[in-house]
Amino acid sequence: MATTFSIKAEPRTLLGKKAKRLLRQGYVPGVVFRSNGESTAVQFEERSLGRILHQAGTTHLIELELNGEKLTTLLRAVDREPITARIRHVNLWAMAMDEPVETEVPIVLEGESLALKSGGVLIHPVEKLRVKCLPTQIPEAIHVNLAALENFGDSIHLRDIQLPAGVQALDDPDATIASVAAPKGMAEEEAAAESGGEE
Repeated sequence: MATTFSIKAEPRTLLGKKAKRLLRQGYVPGVVFRSNGESTAVQFEERSLGRILHQAGTTHLIELELNGEKLTTLLRAVDREPITARIRHVNLWAMAMDEPVETEVPIVLEGESLALKSGGVLIHPVEKLRVKCLPTQIPEAIHVNLAALENFGDSIHLRDIQLPAGVQALDDPDATIASVAAPKGMAEEEAAAESGGEE
């Protein structure tokens, strides 16, 4: 079960382009979307928000206190300054705890691969996985053991991964999560040998 972080928000009166003034005052504008379609303009103290977003990311629940009401939310989008990475705006999604949600979870590769130890090149095309589960069951990460990659050319597909209980993957089961290619020199030698054998 994912850890829950807490933060306070205040109702926001500066809307549209006027919201930029908040950044000069040390606040970040945001919007909280609810499952019934309603949305609320809010503002956060910039330092507190930065700390919480760094810890929570998109996989941890954020308990939002607004006007004495406590809402369980997930980070949906964050807009940052291109150069300074300062947060300019955030969207949070308040959800019902008994309804499944869809979100992205990072993939973490672990374990040792014989093929990689032999000089193979790791190919890791997918870094996040789209999943569906109850808010309390969102995993911090999906762990993938590379031990299955014993030979050059071996692959681990999404269908090979054991997901936590209650977690459903939404991506293509045939998607390659990780594979090992032969070292460049060896691959070129094999290609040359194959072409030579055809003549």
